Amino acid sequence: MLNFKSLHGVHPPMTGDGDSNTLGTTATSIEVLELIEDFGGAGITQLADHMDKPKSTIHGHLATLKAKQFVVKKGAIYMLGPELLRLGNQVRTRKEGYVLAREYTERLYSETGFRSVFAVEMDGRAVFMHTASGTKMGWTHERLGNRLYLHDTAVGKAILAELPPRRVDQILEKWGLPAETEHTITDPDRLRTQLAEIREQGYAVNHQENISDLHGIGVAATEQSGNVIGGFSITGPKHPFYGADAERELADTVTELVDEYELELSLSRE
Repeated sequence: MLNFKSLHGVHPPMTGDGDSNTLGTTATSIEVLELIEDFGGAGITQLADHMDKPKSTIHGHLATLKAKQFVVKKGAIYMLGPELLRLGNQVRTRKEGYVLAREYTERLYSETGFRSVFAVEMDGRAVFMHTASGTKMGWTHERLGNRLYLHDTAVGKAILAELPPRRVDQILEKWGLPAETEHTITDPDRLRTQLAEIREQGYAVNHQENISDLHGIGVAATEQSGNVIGGFSITGPKHPFYGADAERELADTVTELVDEYELELSLSRE
């Protein structure tokens, strides 16, 4: 029921319950947006059934999101709106390193011919900031803003290997090591051993660990202080990545590009 005192500028004092209600409302709106993304567009009934909430509740959230252009409506289907794109672009351009990474992601694809990404660690996940695949059809998992686990992707493991051990522990405690394929590393000790190997050789590999038949090579990018900026990776089918010589050659190409990226970023800050 509407509080008309609030509508006329007389605001009741905040309470713990009010805070909880507000947080719950925000969480529901976020879940609505995430489901619309997952479904590639969704109607009220589909969302209500999936979330086990009344249609009227979902309609209220969608009406608010639509008014703010977080979603748009096409017929009976709601799609993600332009405001999310604007906010996403702010994230991608808020750091100089993120802006520069776009050019290098495109260069990585140009030099290798493999789908290329630049990802950063946010809340213990790998978030895709830039992707490049030329005229090739991009894979669903490569969409900008997608969040992948760190422990079973090449770019994710490369980033993990450069993070402080305490941060690695926090990430593993929060997300665990879910198995996405039969090749996923699910043992913490085995993962830590591999992270040490990654630090030694300078790159990480992914052999069907998050998606069957997908292989990748990832290299982390760091600042002079040692802080991790993000990571670059290339992905493709098994054959081009198979064998020590082929893997090393591709890894050298990615590493050289990341070295150049780090140098250019460092010089731009002097």
